[in-house]
Amino acid sequence: MAASHLSLADELADIRAEIARLQQRETRLQRLADDMPAIPVFRRGWPMIRKPATAALSA
Repeated sequence: MAASHLSLADELADIRAEIARLQQRETRLQRLADDMPAIPVFRRGWPMIRKPATAALSA
């Protein structure tokens, strides 16, 4: 039983290390996102591009 207990403890340590790594990655990515300028999707004065309606083909 000692071996299974040890392997569970190792697995728990690995999971905690993975959680810590993911939290650090999240922090780095959030810093990158915060440093980037806001890019609006639509701007006033930009023409809206409309695709011409295609005529239905008659058979």
